[in-house]
Amino acid sequence: MTVLFPIRALGVLLCSALLAACAAQTPGPSVPYQQGASLASARAAFQSCLGPAQQAGQNTMAGHYIGSVLWGGVVVGPIFVASNAPALRYNGEVSGMDRCMKKRGFTRRDLTPQEMQALEAADPVTRRAILDHLVAGGTLDTLPRG
Repeated sequence: MTVLFPIRALGVLLCSALLAACAAQTPGPSVPYQQGASLASARAAFQSCLGPAQQAGQNTMAGHYIGSVLWGGVVVGPIFVASNAPALRYNGEVSGMDRCMKKRGFTRRDLTPQEMQALEAADPVTRRAILDHLVAGGTLDTLPRG
């Protein structure tokens, strides 16, 4: 019986490390990128991926609950997953959205701090023009002025 407790404790420790690693990978602000695409086409692709992304979040939660029972036991494992549920579901949805957008030819492009500042300071019309330019593969340096 004394051997079972350290194995279970090790399982809980591994499960908690795995869940902490999954919860820590939240991406920052980004735009979908596809050479020559427009903001309208990116929005249409994003809208079509909302369902698959939500399903990916649910699948992630189901997988974590099953894994938590195997690694942490019937009581401790699910409690640990439940305490991290929002972050786990969000990361699952983000991964599902990335996979779906990739099927449509888009990839995630993280925004730089300068791009975020420009977007936050811009009026709605300028913001739309900047986003359209960034989605198509441009940068602030190549943004047409005027």
